Amino acid sequence: MMLTLNKILSLLIYPLSLCLICLVLAIALRARGATIKANTLTFLATIWLYFCSTEWGATVFLSPLESAYPAFANEELPKAQAILVLGGGTSGETQFGQGGDLNQAADRLWLGAALHRAGKAPLIVLSGGSVLQEAVPESRLMAQKLRALGIPDTALLLESESRTTRENAQYSWALLQELGISHILLVTSASHMRRAAAVFGAQGFVVTSVATDHQMPLRVGPRCRCAWARCPAGYLRLIVWRDRRRRSMNGWATGSMASWDILNLQRPRSKLEHSLNLSLCGLRYPK
Repeated sequence: MMLTLNKILSLLIYPLSLCLICLVLAIALRARGATIKANTLTFLATIWLYFCSTEWGATVFLSPLESAYPAFANEELPKAQAILVLGGGTSGETQFGQGGDLNQAADRLWLGAALHRAGKAPLIVLSGGSVLQEAVPESRLMAQKLRALGIPDTALLLESESRTTRENAQYSWALLQELGISHILLVTSASHMRRAAAVFGAQGFVVTSVATDHQMPLRVGPRCRCAWARCPAGYLRLIVWRDRRRRSMNGWATGSMASWDILNLQRPRSKLEHSLNLSLCGLRYPK
């Protein structure tokens, strides 16, 4: 019952669901004659949905979560008693396929295997059950993928009862406490790590956070100022930022020169139009 309620509440706060609820309330307000309130609610719902669908909106919500847990090389991480990989990297079984399909969060499986091969821990704990009782638990689906990567069964420990992050921590603690394991390398998405690390730490684990599945794209060169909308300089198909540094004979940097190489596949009608489009993107016309 609590799981169903949790899923429903989570669904209601999604931008599209919340926008639809606001529109329904706006229709009800308009039917009662509260036109101003209905128009205001419709406007706010539209702005909210638009904001969440832009790159700017995604950056506002996702960047603070991911920046707190950057990725580290395996050599920089300490050794632990176990590597604990949370579910979420597979999409479940398909009707005509074999095993579960990997999704965009599947980097956690590769990282778990890489940490084991690097000797960071002798045991990989796969935590993830299934909402449907008849379905194959996600821990078993993840184990299939790791076996295909060459991880032996002796290095795998499955926790197949959990359905939420809190249950991941509770059932994993009950499973590993019997083995005397408390220090873990916790592997999950960077956007999920803040909550996961807090829940596992409160359960009693000594957590070393190993975040993966980072979604924020790498920025090369100046950032376009029009991330709030589709870029008006659509004729710019390729912009390559080159930074040439001149060094003296003793190796010290004596200066730098930066230049824009612009491949213009849709030529503007005039130099003024070219300069205007570049200025909208925060760039300058090359001299």
